[in-house]
Amino acid sequence: MLPQIPHIDVYTIKRIFKRPSGDEEFYVLMTGGMSDLEMTVPRAAQARDVAPRVELIFYCAEPREEYIATLRWVAHFPRDSKSWLGHGHTMPNGNPPEPFWGSDKLDTLFFLPPIITKDQKLPSELSLGGQPVEFLWVVPLTTAECNFKLKNGFDAILDLFGQNKHPYVFDPKRKSYV
Repeated sequence: MLPQIPHIDVYTIKRIFKRPSGDEEFYVLMTGGMSDLEMTVPRAAQARDVAPRVELIFYCAEPREEYIATLRWVAHFPRDSKSWLGHGHTMPNGNPPEPFWGSDKLDTLFFLPPIITKDQKLPSELSLGGQPVEFLWVVPLTTAECNFKLKNGFDAILDLFGQNKHPYVFDPKRKSYV
C-alpha cells in the first residue's frame, strides 16, 4: 500500500479547564501534515486573505479511533479534490449524508475558527514557507442545521449556536438546534 501524501499525524492533547464548579477534562485532536502542502485556493478567496495552509482541531471527551480516522480523511480532502477548506465551509458525510460517530443526526462537518483562546493563537506560532497555518475547528452538524446555515448565512448559525450554548466538546447525543 502506498503512503498517502501528505502524511497526516493526529496529535492527542489532554487538557483540563479549572472551573469554579469543578475541573473539566477533555482532549484536543489536532492534525499535523495537512499544511505541508498548500490548498488550491481560488483567486477570489486569496484576495480575502484565506490561508492556503490549514490544520484541523477537534475537541472531544475521549480520543477515539473513528475521530482520528475522520480527521485524516478530511485532511486529505483538499489535496485529493484539488480544492480547499476554510472557515464557514461545510462537508457532508456522503450523499446522502450518514451520521458520524454514533450520532443519529450529526452528519455534516462545519469548519470554524477555534473557540478556545489558547488555540486561536496557534497561527501566530506556526508558519510554513512564510505563511501562517490557520486552524479549523471541526464541528459536527445535522443536515437541518447545515441547510439553515446555507439559507441564512454564517452569522445566523453562529447566533443559533449561541442561543443553544453549543458545547465546544463533541457530544454525539446533541440534538439539532433546528
